[in-house]
Amino acid sequence: MSEVQVGVPSRARSWLAAATVTGTAVAAWAGYWWLAVPRHDICAAVLPASAGCRIADRVPTATLWTVIVAVLWSATVVLAFARPRGSRWPFVAGTTVLIIAALVGYRSVLYQS
Repeated sequence: MSEVQVGVPSRARSWLAAATVTGTAVAAWAGYWWLAVPRHDICAAVLPASAGCRIADRVPTATLWTVIVAVLWSATVVLAFARPRGSRWPFVAGTTVLIIAALVGYRSVLYQS
């Protein structure tokens, strides 16, 4: 008697994985640019400066981290679709690195003075 496998097909699993890392990357980019784009003329003299305060170094830092996360995102999406059958660890490692880079980038943009 043959066994019937119940679950999500491999192709759908790849699309779900790609959607997950895309959501992570988009959230990171939104966070960087929410901090970096100037919206206020006068800001309180506190560190870290609030989001939208005019800080000259935030835009280049946000640009740098946007590019870093974009490269990591594209590599992770490739891993989601090109992974060998049954091997999940490259995708999991790529996702972990993407999340850590997104958090480090947010902190870097936030504390830019």
